[in-house]
Amino acid sequence: MPLEELKELPPPYEILELEAEEERCFTVVQWEYGKIVIHPRWPGAPEKKVVRCIRMHVEERDKPLFPHYWDATASTLVPQLLAILSKVGVPPHKARICIKKIGVAPKARFQVRLVRVE
Repeated sequence: MPLEELKELPPPYEILELEAEEERCFTVVQWEYGKIVIHPRWPGAPEKKVVRCIRMHVEERDKPLFPHYWDATASTLVPQLLAILSKVGVPPHKARICIKKIGVAPKARFQVRLVRVE
């Protein structure tokens, strides 16, 4: 779907930011696909940029502070999450996933593992 046709996800934004080689695991109970405006911080980045976003609503035990969701915006991560979450059928199912960042922005890549489906 073209970027301009995606719905804009409402704030607050909770960008999933990982350090190089960091891995984070959580259970996705619901998700949304849309776009948001980000403000990249890497050298030479534009001041703001409209990007695709997967908003993953997670269990409170995985993210105790509000909001209980993560916004994934990395261009190499979003397609992987979209494929996995669509295939698994979240909801009604829940998906425990682990995301590991390899390298640093703007050339970082991500490894996504589906741990289990509930």
